[in-house]
Amino acid sequence: MNAVSNVRAGRSLSDWVLRRRPWSATTFLLTLLAVALSSAARVALDLLGASLPYATFYPAVVFSALFGGIPSAIFATWLSATVVLVAFTDRPGHGEAVNLVAFLGTAALVIWLANLCRNALLELKRSEHARELLLGELRHRVNNQLAVFQSIVRSSLSGEDHDKGEAISLRLEAVARANTLAWSDHRIMTLRMLIEMELQPYRVPGVIAVEGADVQLGPDAVRNLALVFHELATNAVKYGALRGDGGRLEVQLAQDGGRTVVTWRELCAHAVEPPMREGFGMRMIRASLAAIGGSVEQDFRADGLLCRIRFEAGA
Repeated sequence: MNAVSNVRAGRSLSDWVLRRRPWSATTFLLTLLAVALSSAARVALDLLGASLPYATFYPAVVFSALFGGIPSAIFATWLSATVVLVAFTDRPGHGEAVNLVAFLGTAALVIWLANLCRNALLELKRSEHARELLLGELRHRVNNQLAVFQSIVRSSLSGEDHDKGEAISLRLEAVARANTLAWSDHRIMTLRMLIEMELQPYRVPGVIAVEGADVQLGPDAVRNLALVFHELATNAVKYGALRGDGGRLEVQLAQDGGRTVVTWRELCAHAVEPPMREGFGMRMIRASLAAIGGSVEQDFRADGLLCRIRFEAGA
């Protein structure tokens, strides 16, 4: 989960940077703090006998340029030069003048480069905002279409075909839910989160266990695996360990040679018979996994289903 934490921290930092207005009081207070810390570092260097007049003040200039823009960076440069000349220079001479000019020239270059980075970040955030609006509209339209499909299926398949209509509608619901997750604002979904979400309606203490190393999923993996685990959970409720007669479901997550392996083990309190033929649900599972370079193996044992799923998590 380190990658997830890093992504969230990076977004929070960039948002914080872009909320700083160049001429705000907060920006200039932060600039003062940065120069004060640089001055303290300069005092420490003097105590150690080092002779680096402006070295500790460059970080304050970079910080001010990135977080406050050009105005606060110029203020930091002027304040740093003033502090050095007033507090750390006894008798200004030719050497001090050369150091000052070198500092001002280098600071100007640093400010220019930092401002380019800040402007690039601003442009990226604007593009991201526009993309979010577009994705939100697309998500809304796709989910509306799926809702229409569900209504058509339910109204078309009635009577003797009612159960088939409900099964198809639930699968469309799983697709809509997966799309919402894949296109969510956070855009971060892990395998454990997805499985827990699909199994949440059937949660009973001591009946379901999900263990093992978690992994972050790509958008395609989220959409296809949502269908896979929805199908497995539905079958477990109908025929397997989640029927409510004392069964147990164990889901183990692991990594094998760069591929993710999910072991779905049902321990049933009743005898389990393998299906006579492969149904639509199983064909859908195979097709969904094939779309992300995955595969599935099923073993119908006397005490329940053992299913192993392998796939590329980053798809």
